Amino acid sequence: MSRYTQGMQSVPPVMNQKGQKVLLIVCAVLLLGCVALGSVVGHTAVFKSNTDKQLSQRMLNCVSDAIAEVNRMSSVVSSGTATRLGVVRQYVYCMDQMNQISISLHGSSGRLAPQEAFDALYNDIEAFETLTQTATSSTLDVRTLLLTHLTNLQMLLSEGR
Repeated sequence: MSRYTQGMQSVPPVMNQKGQKVLLIVCAVLLLGCVALGSVVGHTAVFKSNTDKQLSQRMLNCVSDAIAEVNRMSSVVSSGTATRLGVVRQYVYCMDQMNQISISLHGSSGRLAPQEAFDALYNDIEAFETLTQTATSSTLDVRTLLLTHLTNLQMLLSEGR
């Protein structure tokens, strides 16, 4: 029997009251840390969602305004054509920059519109500008192409909402 009692003495005693308080405090601190971390993660997710919505909405406004400007242009070169084309270029550049900001914030998954869409729009504007400077032919075809690309971008942005 003495062998068994000696073996029992090597088992540590049950945690005393001071140890229980320390354990309780450590658990409380860990719980508060988890709650704080959850709050920060939740806030970050809300911020990302709001940022995406804002950028997408502003891009949609820009493309709508650009479409309105193109619709105001005539199929022949007039005195206001170059000015209107400059305004359209500003809208396209603004949308491109907002797209780049979204990519910078969220990585490649933050892309709101493909780069090819902007490349096509810039090419259309360049072709339109060339026709405007020479004033030798109708701008109807390139105007229609520009309007088509803007409308496609508008549909793409509307679907992403």
